[in-house]
Amino acid sequence: MRKHKKHLDFEINLIPCIDLLSVCICFLLLTAVWLNIGSMNVKQAIGGQATAETEKKPLLYVTFGATGSINLKVQESSHVPKNLSQLSLPGVAGQLNVAELTKTINDIKTLEPSLKTVLIQPLAQTSYEEIIALMDEFKKMNMSDLGVVPL
Repeated sequence: MRKHKKHLDFEINLIPCIDLLSVCICFLLLTAVWLNIGSMNVKQAIGGQATAETEKKPLLYVTFGATGSINLKVQESSHVPKNLSQLSLPGVAGQLNVAELTKTINDIKTLEPSLKTVLIQPLAQTSYEEIIALMDEFKKMNMSDLGVVPL
């Protein structure tokens, strides 16, 4: 019997492997771009740290009432007197009374200029337009930290 030597010269076709790797790189680049665009910077405004290390800032709670009325409650403020710390503003024809709200907030802001945080608590039947209109009014008054309290 003769011994057969195996032929050690053979060819490997690398083109399909390179094609597959190039497609994988394209998918990697596309998903990296989508992840960067789809991300949103969210921070918890209140309650993320221990109460001892939380700095006390003035806070305004706004609660929607029936027929467009609004209840305002100022907390953590030593400059706002008791008569302005809890107010109820009646609505006009079932809508927000924007003129009265602006006047009241300006009065509160003159007493407490560091007031920047507003938490809005809507009712279940409150429309999104009313919430957005209220947020727009607060933005016009340089109140930058706005939030919606869950029902």
